[in-house]
Amino acid sequence: MKELRRTEQIVRFGVFEVDLCSGDLRKAGLRIKLQDQPFKVLAALLEQHGQLVTREELRGLIWPEESFGDFDHAVHIAIGKLRIALGDSAEAPRFIETLPRRGYRFIFPIANADPSEQGAPLAAVDPLGIRATSDGTTPKSPIPAASGSHKWLWMAAVILLPVALTGTFLRSSRPFSPPKVIRSVQITHDGFDKTNSLSDGSRLYITESTGSRQFLVQVSVAGGERSVIPTPFASIAISDVSPDHSQMLVTDAVGTENESQIWVLPLPTGTPRRLGDIVAHWNLWSAGWAVWFPDGRRIAFTKGSEIYTAKADGTDVRKLVSFVGSAEQMRFSPDGTRLRFTLKDPQSEARSIWEVRADGSDLHLLFPERPRDFSDLAGDWSPDGRYYFFTSCSDLNPCGLWASREPKGFLHGRPSPPVQLTVGPTPVFLNGISRDGKKLFVGEWTSRGELVRYDAKSRQFLPFLAGMDAEQVDFSRDGKWVTYISNPDQTLWRSRVDGSQRMQLTSSAVSASLPRWSPDGKHIAYVDQHAGAFSRIFVISEQGGAPQEMLAEDQNQLDPSWSPNGEQLAFGRAPWLSARMGKIDIRILDLYSKEVSTIPGSDDLFYPRWSPDGQYLAAVSSDSKKLLLFDFKTRKWTNWIDEPGAVAFPAWSADGRYIFFDNISSENPGYRRVRVGQNHSELLVSLKDLHRGIASQRGPWSGVAPDDSPLFERDLSTGEIYSLEMVLP
Repeated sequence: MKELRRTEQIVRFGVFEVDLCSGDLRKAGLRIKLQDQPFKVLAALLEQHGQLVTREELRGLIWPEESFGDFDHAVHIAIGKLRIALGDSAEAPRFIETLPRRGYRFIFPIANADPSEQGAPLAAVDPLGIRATSDGTTPKSPIPAASGSHKWLWMAAVILLPVALTGTFLRSSRPFSPPKVIRSVQITHDGFDKTNSLSDGSRLYITESTGSRQFLVQVSVAGGERSVIPTPFASIAISDVSPDHSQMLVTDAVGTENESQIWVLPLPTGTPRRLGDIVAHWNLWSAGWAVWFPDGRRIAFTKGSEIYTAKADGTDVRKLVSFVGSAEQMRFSPDGTRLRFTLKDPQSEARSIWEVRADGSDLHLLFPERPRDFSDLAGDWSPDGRYYFFTSCSDLNPCGLWASREPKGFLHGRPSPPVQLTVGPTPVFLNGISRDGKKLFVGEWTSRGELVRYDAKSRQFLPFLAGMDAEQVDFSRDGKWVTYISNPDQTLWRSRVDGSQRMQLTSSAVSASLPRWSPDGKHIAYVDQHAGAFSRIFVISEQGGAPQEMLAEDQNQLDPSWSPNGEQLAFGRAPWLSARMGKIDIRILDLYSKEVSTIPGSDDLFYPRWSPDGQYLAAVSSDSKKLLLFDFKTRKWTNWIDEPGAVAFPAWSADGRYIFFDNISSENPGYRRVRVGQNHSELLVSLKDLHRGIASQRGPWSGVAPDDSPLFERDLSTGEIYSLEMVLP
């Protein structure tokens, strides 16, 4: 393989710059964290850009001959991490093309850092990658066609606001002249994951996450130092800022219950108060589940499949409208006559924007002509009401910003067909609009993680399975084999615990989760989150092959747990998806007779965990605040643990004497254990300083190794917020 010349030690392509000497990868001047092996792969691909680099060449260059392990899998993991850093896609590659059974090729044009070797100077690129042509206009980009499934949707729900910001402005051929993006400015610089953001036009209010809890910060829309807003909530979710900018609608985001009390939080600081007896259907990653009318006299809030209104003090509650599905991201028009919101289909989870008048009449789909392959997320009007900005996503393209011209006159007609404002390899979501309507606030997010094990002797979190980006690990009973979910493609793998003999068990079409090894070590049960309208439990051989669906029913199935003899599977439901199902309880499937029975007294319980000796079944209450224990001998439940915070991912110790669990959404998150026969847990390790990602409503994943040492996924993602300066025709 040829080596790059000395003048080529800095390589540029698009908005990226690679320093081959220092090992740095930068996007528009901002350093992107990239582990050593993926960077070596990138360097090798750049050295032979446009040419095939075989897997054998990559193995020989990156791993010494004396190393051991499954290097094909290691190359696959390195390529996956590299694609995440670049915002690339294996299905529609812009940078790295996969040549099946052969290797990889870097296909994006690159430019040398030495100007003397350039045929033309590099174009100036701003932090968001918005390019301008020689005549000062923005280049056209076609809107790619979209495909049929909605596999992107779960990830969009886990990371709704913290997203990666790369875009190229799209000039429109639509009937009206769209707004133009002329400049972007980075506002935040702290690197924390950002789950939500609101703006009063002059400040941004942001919920940042450590994985175990959320806290509230504020920063000027012009940028600068952020400051933490103290609140009494262990973990906070935000929804709306009042029209006079003096208060905010929030809730205490503890547990997995769908509905929670609404609180009014004074700004910039103060003691929150309950908003009457109102309970709303809140969402961790989506604001707008409770919003003020523009005059500040009333609020609207979601509950189940309905939207209600109430006075600003929480009294005079009235139903506004009913629908099939659940509402998110509500926002009133500036004149207060209309309410737009995202409606999530209860079966497909596809999202579309709907509108209803403030009196509850004229409920309709906002853009009926939109292709079904697009899922639209409700946004907001410009302050003068002339434009409506929103986010739209499709399978083949990341989420991007769109705009529509609002109708004129006293009789409200339909808005103009929307036009796309940004297009690029990574998603862009709308976070807010400035007071003058000339700036849109959007977020930047780069996803990456590593598997770590807590070592009690050194009191450190050490890389596990070579620190791969994986989670939801489970071990065979003899401790020799491991199964796990590989990120970001959510595929199921198994290997020896030393990393050898790796095998991919599911394709990229499957979104696998929660794998469990059978007691005899021959099969693995897992959940496919995209097996039609509902998540399903499948079982696959540890040698691979066709997976077998365990039970066909029109309800979500979650958390398979094997009986010690391997003849039965206990499973539960997902409380945060209760709108898509009937009863929440725990059931047992007999694998031979296919008969299903319900464990008595298991109403509103989930997370079933069968003890190694078969005597007990542990479970968690639907709000995740209690750990319970079922005794198969007495056929009774016992309240086991009821402590501050939420219980997540319970796991039995190897000897069956303890249950380990993750205590999240508390002021002092930690990994704890409780002994059978006792009702007070003990802290094993504090997780206050471990940065973790939020994979789902139930919180970040945790587990235990065969020696009972705790396992976690350390989050290496970064997230920032930018402003896009607009010209409004």
